[in-house]
Amino acid sequence: MTGRSVDAAVAATLAPYAWREFTDRMLARRVVGAVDRHVVVGFLAGLPGADAGTDEPVEPAEAGDERVDALLWALDGHQWRAWALDRLCARLVVVLEAWHAERGSLESDLRRLLEDS
Repeated sequence: MTGRSVDAAVAATLAPYAWREFTDRMLARRVVGAVDRHVVVGFLAGLPGADAGTDEPVEPAEAGDERVDALLWALDGHQWRAWALDRLCARLVVVLEAWHAERGSLESDLRRLLEDS
């Protein structure tokens, strides 16, 4: 999920909307949905004959998605509506990447603990 292409895909998804008018929760849900779409499209692009069907609007992630909460924490206290869209998307993608890395590390540590017991 790394790279500027993810940032650009998220920004392209948000650009048609009045994203500055979103609540922080709706922004976070749409960013997670855009990242998920980008990952799926990238995966399907590598499969012969697969069609990602990217014509449909990106669905926001579920409100209870843990990644949404991580983005809400990152947005808290910031005047994100004043930021340029590309800066905002780059920041939120970095937060999601860090969240995934931390979660992977915690899962790895838990597996080791369970194997040692």
